[in-house]
Amino acid sequence: MIDETATRKNSLRLRGFDYSKERVYFVTVVVKDRRKLFYKTEFAKKVVECLLKLRDPMKFNLYGYCLMPDHFHGLVGIGKSDVKLGRILGAFKSISTRIYWECGEGKLWQRGYHDHIIRNEEDFFDCLKYTKENPVKSNLEDWEFVGRADYLR
Repeated sequence: MIDETATRKNSLRLRGFDYSKERVYFVTVVVKDRRKLFYKTEFAKKVVECLLKLRDPMKFNLYGYCLMPDHFHGLVGIGKSDVKLGRILGAFKSISTRIYWECGEGKLWQRGYHDHIIRNEEDFFDCLKYTKENPVKSNLEDWEFVGRADYLR
């Protein structure tokens, strides 16, 4: 049994939890210093495109996503694979940072990421709703960088 309250020092990861098992995670990745970089439409489009293209080679599903001006939320499903969540998000952050370097400099993302392990169907749909409604709460009603790429089977 995993002690869900125990975490490694200086880590956001759940100690003893196997992040490569078949699971769905609600993840948040934050732009360094909370800079609102994704108001730049062309840049934001390229970052979303990069994320969508990673799904097949990294073997994950993206049940919902929202690229806000200063952070990203996603519902990431990992199937039977040896690819761990950290590797997927590391690839996303690395490739999107290279895109950023075409027009900017320095670090794009804060170190690490936040994850929430989806525990049941209600939790899944609550996180999906939160992701979808996040732009509206920030007065971005017509925000285009929110969507679903994959659906539950």
